[in-house]
Amino acid sequence: EDKESPLRVCLDLESGETTNVELKLSDSMANIYLELATVLTAGLDGIMRNLVLRPSSDEVQQSPPLPTSLPESIECFQKNALLRAVMGDDLATNYVALRSAEAELASKSTLEEEVINAYNQA
Repeated sequence: EDKESPLRVCLDLESGETTNVELKLSDSMANIYLELATVLTAGLDGIMRNLVLRPSSDEVQQSPPLPTSLPESIECFQKNALLRAVMGDDLATNYVALRSAEAELASKSTLEEEVINAYNQA
């Protein structure tokens, strides 16, 4: 089994039957509704376009890297017409504006200031 895969279908070792699905790209800060909508959209898009799943990590050199910063994530989202279409123009535009403002604020703060600000808002 490819336990390093960000999204995987788990199989029972004895029967080979599907037991559950694991999503490892998530954290507690994610909006669960947007997250599930994007995962389901990507899956349905793959089915509709007859895309082939990537091989397990044992058979492939390296997957393309995920974004490593909020600005990079925003840029990737803006380039993804499918996800923007699923969210709709208003939500996608507002989401980008909010996250861009958040990234700008974070770029002007130290980690200590971010923690104190988050604590004060909690």
